[in-house]
Amino acid sequence: MDKKPWFKTPLRLLLIVVVALLAGQRAFAAGYKDLVVGTGTDASTLDPHLCTDSATEVINKNIYNNLVRFDTNMKLVPDLATEWKLAKDGLTWSFKLRRGVTFQDGTPFNAAAVKFNIERVLDPRTASARRSVLAMVKSVEVVDDTDVKIVTSYPCGSFLFQMAHPVAAMVSPAAVAKWGNQKFGLNPCGTGPFKLVRWDSGEKLEFAPFEHYFEGAPKLKSLTYKIIPEDSTRALLLESGRIDVAFRLPVTEIQRLTADRTLGIITTPTIMTMYVALNNQKGPFKDPRVRQALNYAVNKASIVKDVVDGYATVADSVIPPGVWGYAKIGAYPFDPAKARKLLAQAGYPNGFEFTLWTPVGRYLMDKQMAEAIQAQMAAVGVKMKIQTWDFQALMSEVKKGQFDSVLLGWSASSADADQAMYPVFESTQWPPNSNRALYKNAMVDKLLNGARKETNPIKRAQMYKDAQKQIMADAPWITLCYPKQSVAFRYNIGGIEVLPTEHVLFARTTKR
Repeated sequence: MDKKPWFKTPLRLLLIVVVALLAGQRAFAAGYKDLVVGTGTDASTLDPHLCTDSATEVINKNIYNNLVRFDTNMKLVPDLATEWKLAKDGLTWSFKLRRGVTFQDGTPFNAAAVKFNIERVLDPRTASARRSVLAMVKSVEVVDDTDVKIVTSYPCGSFLFQMAHPVAAMVSPAAVAKWGNQKFGLNPCGTGPFKLVRWDSGEKLEFAPFEHYFEGAPKLKSLTYKIIPEDSTRALLLESGRIDVAFRLPVTEIQRLTADRTLGIITTPTIMTMYVALNNQKGPFKDPRVRQALNYAVNKASIVKDVVDGYATVADSVIPPGVWGYAKIGAYPFDPAKARKLLAQAGYPNGFEFTLWTPVGRYLMDKQMAEAIQAQMAAVGVKMKIQTWDFQALMSEVKKGQFDSVLLGWSASSADADQAMYPVFESTQWPPNSNRALYKNAMVDKLLNGARKETNPIKRAQMYKDAQKQIMADAPWITLCYPKQSVAFRYNIGGIEVLPTEHVLFARTTKR
């Protein structure tokens, strides 16, 4: 009896095809390459519910997803939720969730996970410094696995924007149960494109692609963030090809690297305000005339032109134009004579001494900004000492509130005036929360809390405008500028997404 060759039987032919496809996939995956990113600061915690700094959010955004997110144009788009609607009561939001999504530990993402995450942020035992972002939530109801209802205590015009904030990221309930609140930040688990492999504190964070990412596994073999505090070193390593991407390079390096044809640079505006928080509860800074004087003493236009070489614009309000609710109030003009007059009126005709804390390498030309401010203070008789810090050490110390002043940036990751103003100016948000200036004004409190409950956008915008006007007059900050951001990369890197929130996403990045 004649027999067909073994490879011509239908079952075996199918087996050959499957094996060939799998071999092709392995070969394709084997062609993927390692992406190395140079950044100036280490992460603080990989728990998004406890994170308080955008330098760490940059990393966390590649681990986690929200129900909704911003695209590169800051438009709200679906993420883990595919659609949503608000009921006629103005309080009940219904979300339809993606099917088949899993966390990086293999457990399912579903409506119960949404309920767990929101309730975890709101739970006082979690001690989330960003709890105020979701404070409007009254309850979360699981309808079924893919349907969830979120009920707010009051109609909230910023609700969807708040749900895009990093603190509203979805973490694995099973992983939190396994590690507890204290250790989860070292053992993160989300639904995002990359999962943590190793974290050597102060040196690097290594990630592997999440093969079951719902938008498709990243086309990279690995993603590593190398901690390189020295700006010039990051630039040299990029030029030599030892790193592929560099964050937060100083303008002097950006200008030099622009001429290198083997490199590309993405420069975009941000929704960050650079400022000096003056401790309103300490010494001379208790007097608003002193705080106003220091604003007149600082030449913001010179800082923009001479320190950051135009990679910023002078701040004319405490929030930037890219944030909903921004109002152009007007910057304090550079007027040393008026500064000296106000200081004399406040009882400091011969000036006084204070210390400014500043990070090095976290913000665009941060130390150089501090040095420029120091020289301008001296011109009006004020002696300002500079104390430099590693950024994460600075953030830990700032939470104690025991400082004269500190140079920082504030970026509203929700792109809404509520998040841009409430955490940094409402009087219940003093350290360890984000009101670094320890500022308090009853009228501002009323406006910020009232705007949270106002759904009429015209009325809401006016309330934020009134609050911005009052805050600028009270001068709890020396309001400096709105910086731009630049991300530099090797010529063989493509698909980097850079958002005005400072978030840099690598889910679609390739390396040839």
